[in-house]
Amino acid sequence: MSDAQRIESLAADWLARRDSGAWTDTDQQQLDAWIAASIAHRVAWLRLSSAWERGDRLGALRTPEIPIPAPAPAPAPAPAPAPQAARPPQRLSRFSLQRIAAGVLVAAAGTAWLGWQYTQEERGQHYATAVGARQSVALSDGSRLTLNTATQLRTAVNDSGRKVWLDAGEAYFDIAHDKDHPFVVMAGDRRITVLGTRFLVRRQGDQVNVTVEEGRVQIAAARPDAKSAEPTVLTRNQAAVTHADNVLVMSKAPKQVDDELRWREGKLVFDQTTLGDAAAQFNRYNLRKLVIADPVVAQVRIGGSFDANNMSGFVALLKQGFGLAAQENGNEIRISN
Repeated sequence: MSDAQRIESLAADWLARRDSGAWTDTDQQQLDAWIAASIAHRVAWLRLSSAWERGDRLGALRTPEIPIPAPAPAPAPAPAPAPQAARPPQRLSRFSLQRIAAGVLVAAAGTAWLGWQYTQEERGQHYATAVGARQSVALSDGSRLTLNTATQLRTAVNDSGRKVWLDAGEAYFDIAHDKDHPFVVMAGDRRITVLGTRFLVRRQGDQVNVTVEEGRVQIAAARPDAKSAEPTVLTRNQAAVTHADNVLVMSKAPKQVDDELRWREGKLVFDQTTLGDAAAQFNRYNLRKLVIADPVVAQVRIGGSFDANNMSGFVALLKQGFGLAAQENGNEIRISN
């Protein structure tokens, strides 16, 4: 089963559960989270729910009205028939509709997404990684992308252009050189343009971080009418942090860039990093979360290389090396003196 088919099936399951009569507020919150997780989820939900409602309306319109005969009259000329009363229209079973959801979707796809219009930019291939996962993607132009934990990304690479939308998370780009077709990465309100280079882009809400390993990249506002400053050019071992109209550029040592990219091997590298920042990094890769409420403990400096998915091992080292205490409570591990 392809990713698209899997998403369609999940959307149908959600729709059947919602209309089964046992829907709760918790179910609605889970559905809202699933829809918000990616554009592919949202499109599948809108498409299927629209087709579902149309199917119900169509079933109601086609249900024939069953007249109720008038009572027998007295021996006299028969009066005009009494107005006919119609039974409430019968509705198709929700779970029967689930069985034919695939057929409904095929019909819906031919009707311009039933009012949900996709622009050409939104029709690219979708990729997504779970928390703690990584994925390597080979594009048709010879470029390669590596998606980090909890990342959502879309690509549209063809003869007319090369474009990627980083909707959330972090990705490493190794771009094939093509002077006639610049490679463009859209991340929030930033447009990153390259010809051929290796660089990293991380998006956290409205903040975008860019680090260049090799070559040159240009960072500009995504909209031509934006009031931000002139485009910023980064070269090898330079990085930028952008937020709103602000762009902060800094130089990094080659080792700093190498350490930052070690996540591609599943490693987190710390060099005199505060424990608070290290915990935030581990939390990106794990469903269990480190909580450090004590500000003094959060400022403890650590260094070393750690497996991103081995939080238990990291906590054990904190206990052995720094004498810190760790208390587990559900999906939280609280670190304290």
